[in-house]
Amino acid sequence: MITESVGNILKRKEIQELLAVPNSATVADAVAKMSSKGIGAIIVQGPGGTVEGILTERDLMRRVLNEGRDARTTPVTAVMSPNVRRIGSAVTVEEALRLMVVHNHRHLLVEDGTEVQGLVSIRDLMSWIVLPETPIAAEGRVGVIKARAEDAIKSLHGK
Repeated sequence: MITESVGNILKRKEIQELLAVPNSATVADAVAKMSSKGIGAIIVQGPGGTVEGILTERDLMRRVLNEGRDARTTPVTAVMSPNVRRIGSAVTVEEALRLMVVHNHRHLLVEDGTEVQGLVSIRDLMSWIVLPETPIAAEGRVGVIKARAEDAIKSLHGK
């Protein structure tokens, strides 16, 4: 299970496309898209689709709410995390989790060479470990994750 490639995990995610906003977007634009898709992070793209950063719920809490910024006028580039940790799609679940823990990241950008494959979260990887045969729900869909966890606990107890 932990030797599975992250690329294979991405193929089982409910949301297949890379969710992104342009670097000209406001925080409110990004939050609207994140909310509509039920996700906790979104990629910020520059010209030609280059990845310039990532905006996470943690960024929103620390750099928008805590600093009293107006989400309608604040550009995402002012509050995003510019350094997105990148991994190849052949990286194992174990190595991806190790990187996340060591570097305190909750999301990794998965690439094949220079081609972006998607974004994987720590929740995606943990869901895969707990229930490897079940498609992975979009991040933030608490009911689905909770139901899967309850099913896993029941199966461990033989119910």
